[in-house]
Amino acid sequence: MSEDRGKKVRQSFIAGSLTSSAGIFLSKAIGLFYVVPFTAIAGQENMVFYTSAYNYYNVLLQICSAGLPYAIAAVVAKYANQDDWKTVLLVRKLSAGILGVSGFLMMFFFAVFSGSLSRASLGAGATPLDISQMRTTYVILSLALFLVPLLYSYRGFYQGLKELKTYAASQVIEQFGRVFSLLGLGAIAVYILHLDRIWAVYMAVLATSIGAGMAMIYYIRYDRTHIGPIHRAARAQTAQTMNLKDLSMELFAFGVPYLIASFFGNSQALVNTRFFIPVSTQFGMPYDTAKTLLSIIQLQCDKLTSIPQVLGIGFSAGIVPYMTIALENHDKKELQKNIRECLDTVLFIGVPVCFAMWALARPIYFLMYGGNNLDYAEGALQWSSLLALATTITPICSSMMMTLHLRKESMVYLFVGFLIKCATFYPLMRYTGYAGAISSSVLCSLAIIYLSLAKISNKFDVNYMQTLRRLAKMILCCFCMNGGFAILKLIGFTVSETSRGLALVQLAVYGIVGMVIYFGTSSLMKLPQSIFHVSQRQFLLHLFRGKIPSGRRK
Repeated sequence: MSEDRGKKVRQSFIAGSLTSSAGIFLSKAIGLFYVVPFTAIAGQENMVFYTSAYNYYNVLLQICSAGLPYAIAAVVAKYANQDDWKTVLLVRKLSAGILGVSGFLMMFFFAVFSGSLSRASLGAGATPLDISQMRTTYVILSLALFLVPLLYSYRGFYQGLKELKTYAASQVIEQFGRVFSLLGLGAIAVYILHLDRIWAVYMAVLATSIGAGMAMIYYIRYDRTHIGPIHRAARAQTAQTMNLKDLSMELFAFGVPYLIASFFGNSQALVNTRFFIPVSTQFGMPYDTAKTLLSIIQLQCDKLTSIPQVLGIGFSAGIVPYMTIALENHDKKELQKNIRECLDTVLFIGVPVCFAMWALARPIYFLMYGGNNLDYAEGALQWSSLLALATTITPICSSMMMTLHLRKESMVYLFVGFLIKCATFYPLMRYTGYAGAISSSVLCSLAIIYLSLAKISNKFDVNYMQTLRRLAKMILCCFCMNGGFAILKLIGFTVSETSRGLALVQLAVYGIVGMVIYFGTSSLMKLPQSIFHVSQRQFLLHLFRGKIPSGRRK
């Protein structure tokens, strides 16, 4: 078993994290395009039931999971590195038990109090029919609060064993199963069975449980061929397993800070939701305009910026087992290498994506959502593209801090970021308009990034000068890419704002030109060669085959 583990340790951290990011990207892409057909099936008037249900669901899911998915990965990686397979299996059983019980209790709570929550969500003017439909939606969705935490126990376990392809595959299967069931069952209910359109919403929330169930079936089948060697290694082990109480305390010591970090990570959106409309109208913006702008920022722009943010999610997941092992082995050089490789890779991919989103904000928004409010949307998406880069790095920094046992400091930095968001929101809204809501979030994220990286540098002697030099080269390459866009506009090749089909083709030309210029100039500056440790020829071969090099060690 130790030989198998050794092979896993030698697996590239970058390749694993990119695989995880690819899986998240696919799941996000699937989620990005289902909204339009689902709204057509369910009817715009019924979407309030769907969105309201998930507002409660997301909060309750965070509470019942208690940050344990990342904790499971970290603890499994720690004891797998020590060849303590009895404890690894105990972590699996313990985490499944904790998440199963907490999920069941949260499911029970959501179902029992669904009536009260429905009345609170809809207000005093709600009709009995609306309350009944909302309550039914909550009850159906409550099943997912039991199944999804159980799915998290599988994900955390295999993430800790660095099975990141499996981690990514389960996310794609879950999202595909959810969207396929959401659209398919909704269409059958409305168009074939001729039921009321609210049944499309019922099928949509049920689809969350179906998707989770499909992903769990995938893991159960995966277990049949991969859990056996671990059981055999555990039976052959002579050392005693960890004490159950101590192991439980260790899991929660990892998990609770992740829960708090998740809360503060969502605090920027909470501030915008609570104060954007009142502050905007106070400064003279019409109420309907403020409401529309908040929707653009919180929904449309957020959906688009979630694409580059998958790097942050993927690398936050991928970094946990590798950094845990390096920390347990007191291998400072490997730890420093992982940190720098992580930042370099995310910046190399994320910077051009976010820059292109800024440069092409207007045609991108038109292609996705049409021409309504395009002037406002262009500015909002440009500011959001800057926020997208910052919020791609922020979760990685927080994950590093948690993994490196700097949890107290991480909590303080997240709170400082939250205070900066609150302190700058009003004055920036006053002097810069609606962009202040986004720029205040940028300042919040930049503060967290700076404080976290400075602490890691002081604690583990990590030098970022090479990363900063590479970042400067990436920005220069982006300017070259923007030059290519300018030339296209100069010769009259502009993206149509009358036909979305034509806009898709034209925007694809811009994307291809931008990608060729960025990768060409960055290759001349030897950026991909130095980051991925391959020659220029090898990098180009990998690029044309559609694969990112796996980070071969020098």
